[in-house]
Amino acid sequence: MRNIHKTISAVAVLCLAAAASLPASAVTAAEQTKAMKSANASAPALGYSDRNNMKVYDSDRKALQEQLTPGMDVAFYRKKLADLGYQITAVNDREADYVEYEVVKGANSHEVQIDFDKATKKATKVDVAMNNWRADSTKAALRGNKYKPVTSSDYSDRTYMKGWTDEKDTLEKALGTGHEKAYYAKKLADLGYKVTATNDREADYLEYEIVKGNRSYEVQIDFDKAMQKSSKVDVTTNLWQADATDKALSKAKR
Repeated sequence: MRNIHKTISAVAVLCLAAAASLPASAVTAAEQTKAMKSANASAPALGYSDRNNMKVYDSDRKALQEQLTPGMDVAFYRKKLADLGYQITAVNDREADYVEYEVVKGANSHEVQIDFDKATKKATKVDVAMNNWRADSTKAALRGNKYKPVTSSDYSDRTYMKGWTDEKDTLEKALGTGHEKAYYAKKLADLGYKVTATNDREADYLEYEIVKGNRSYEVQIDFDKAMQKSSKVDVTTNLWQADATDKALSKAKR
């Protein structure tokens, strides 16, 4: 996490030390807790950073892919997912030759896309993909809340991915490199995007979550420390969404 945790810890210690210097009657446990929260309040939301989380997530996705080999019927895959500890939280598509599930295990969600041979009813291809468009039931499961599995084509990644990718490429070109940090927030606003979260902000790196309509991206910008100009801009997936991002996307659906 680079140096951010050291900075947060140092600020927290100073806050608590200041509280400790007051008379005992003036310092309560609640006030100490408040001091710690205050120290963390200005910290970027690192827990939502795709760059930080992607390695573990992708390892989990690949491991699941290896377990779901082709050649089986649909009942096999439902049982196999359950045996592996995955919950099927949504069915995005269910046809004679294709089934698509959203699955959740712990903090991770994947989309399982299975093609079938109509005659044999056996799978010819299985893909475990990133789950960018998540059903409300999937979001609830990820939060550890009760949910009722839904069946809807509204959340199929296969349906939306081409348009999402085209927009991503266009946005990357529009943002460009060689600019200062302040440039990007304004440019995104000019392009109609709302910055809903700042996941990381350092001398050489800036990471935003952005929303426009029903699409969300994570904008990752690397900077040259000496020049304070951007050297690289990546517009990528936003799998770990801050609450403000989730609310903006929910509002767009209404």
